[in-house]
Amino acid sequence: MNSQEGSKYIAQHLPVFLNMVNRKILIVGGGELAFEQVLYILENAPDSEILVVAEQIDDRIEELREVCANLFIIPKSFEKSDLENQELVFITLKDALQTKQIVKEAKDRGILTNTPLYPEFNDFYIQADDVQSADIQNYTESHWKKIAFASIAAFFILILGNILNLFISYDEFSTGIKWLVGEIDELFYWMILIGFVAQLIDGLLGMGYGLTSTAALLSVGIPLPAISGSIHTAEMFSSGASGLSHYKFGNVNKKLLKFLIIPGVIGAVSGAVLLSMFSMEYTHIIRPILAIYTFLLGVRILVRVFGKKKETKKLKNVGLLAFFGGFLDSFGGGGWGPLVTTTLISKGKTPRFVIGTVSLSEFFITFASALTFFAFLGLSHWQVILGLVLGGMLAAPLAARLAGKLPTKAMFIGVGVLVILWSLNILIKSFI
Repeated sequence: MNSQEGSKYIAQHLPVFLNMVNRKILIVGGGELAFEQVLYILENAPDSEILVVAEQIDDRIEELREVCANLFIIPKSFEKSDLENQELVFITLKDALQTKQIVKEAKDRGILTNTPLYPEFNDFYIQADDVQSADIQNYTESHWKKIAFASIAAFFILILGNILNLFISYDEFSTGIKWLVGEIDELFYWMILIGFVAQLIDGLLGMGYGLTSTAALLSVGIPLPAISGSIHTAEMFSSGASGLSHYKFGNVNKKLLKFLIIPGVIGAVSGAVLLSMFSMEYTHIIRPILAIYTFLLGVRILVRVFGKKKETKKLKNVGLLAFFGGFLDSFGGGGWGPLVTTTLISKGKTPRFVIGTVSLSEFFITFASALTFFAFLGLSHWQVILGLVLGGMLAAPLAARLAGKLPTKAMFIGVGVLVILWSLNILIKSFI
């Protein structure tokens, strides 16, 4: 449909406002367009009762059902009986003949219909239907915002350069750069690679950053408190980039995020304080316990993948889970992802949204942990931190994009295998 055709059909409708309180709405179809319609209705008519009927349901709609009591899903083909007691029908199917047939059935019952893909069948429009003009407007606004941002950034860089020139001459600046390059050894470049791989794994599966980085830093002889401090300082930047990327791609459950942040931060600060005070004295006890627990959870995830599907269980004690996850992440050098992500997924939650939400909450956990380590131990091993930061920030957008594209079953298997390997690695090192 071009913009002229869309305008022609819209011009034939009166601009009226409909009271949507307690309306019963049927959405036929479960794809991307259906998800957009559900979001629009929930935002503008939160008291409506929404029923989605489709053979295949978008994971994001499934996730919305967990937080919206007025959203119902029936995974099946459309039947005439689905129209009973409905007041409005949104049809998001691509099949024109099937859409036309459903419209006819709805009109026979006096039900108003909206068909975003076929405006000639519409009884009413919503603001979200004028997609093309909105896209053009958004593109234009975004284009000029980018130009304005680039101009402002260039202006401030110019001012900053002139200010620095008042205090540092070009020769002094050049000498400083040469000294800095001379101070950087081969370890820095290896840290960039390690940071990239660690963040790719963490952003894709919601865990693994601490494991990968800790294993690498232990191999070069850095003590555990310094390792944990360096990793959390670096992870603060990479998890921030990863979290923003996940948020951008729609992988975050805001309600779950609120339950994770505060207790997770409290646990992270507690773990960092204890590790700074008691160093390695008790870490050899807590890490094997964590490894046994996560090993069993990893096995449970794989059983869920290849076994019969069970009904999703209601989450309980999420705050307590976040506290222990934050504590173990600081005190043991890792554990936020393996503990929190694995537990949530083992409850049957959609991996994409669990991973995105845990990744974003991880920024707050690592920020609190890094700040605590800095207060007790100071900042050291800057080459390690900088290398991990650069590598992690390069990998974050790629990992977030892939997390939204991979099949759910593949992500379940990936999480399960990674957790089992992580657990076995810790157990072997603890008892051998």
